[in-house]
Amino acid sequence: IDGFEALSRWNSSTLGNVPPSTFIPLAEQSGHIKDIDIAVMRKALSWLEARLNKGLKVAPVAINISPIHFYDDLFLEQFKETIKDYNVPLHLLKLELTESIELVDFTKAKEILTELKQLGIDCSIDDFGVGYSSLSYLPKLPFTEIKIDRSFISALNDPGMYAVIQTIIQLASNLQMKAVAEGIETLEQYVLLKNMGCHIGQGYFLHKPMPLEVASALLDSL
Repeated sequence: IDGFEALSRWNSSTLGNVPPSTFIPLAEQSGHIKDIDIAVMRKALSWLEARLNKGLKVAPVAINISPIHFYDDLFLEQFKETIKDYNVPLHLLKLELTESIELVDFTKAKEILTELKQLGIDCSIDDFGVGYSSLSYLPKLPFTEIKIDRSFISALNDPGMYAVIQTIIQLASNLQMKAVAEGIETLEQYVLLKNMGCHIGQGYFLHKPMPLEVASALLDSL
């Protein structure tokens, strides 16, 4: 296990299970996405700290940050205040950002990402390939990881898509970044990606989303 990704889930007493595709856009529109980002971050840090205090095995946890939150003037200040509350080495925390963040304000994005790197925080480009980013930005921004969108992986058997995925993996390698395949669901996809040089992946073939107690049991079993 290379790490975990923290996923937001909402089980409402009145609405039942509300999918992220429904509540995340609403949270962004209403301005509550910042509260969700911070709540997820605190949950992950609290989990890591509790395991560290018990001398148990840990693995890095990636947190998704909304572009709206990322560009907020108070983002860095709030982020630094949050991580100060927990005795967790910062290499155990990773931030995931969609590739569109560079299109909003490239200069500001570079400043924020550079400061995060100086703090010891790695950042990933999430859902790579489905946005409209310029490849010329990639070597100028201090990302450490490119996450290949699941829509590419699901079409892996298409020769054209295979070539695109292979190109992204090679691009990541040339830029000294890790390539991570999202949405691996079959043994065939797993083997093909491994043979292409992609050594990190996530998806139902490996593990399905799980509550924290199951993630803890999984780490304890290793």
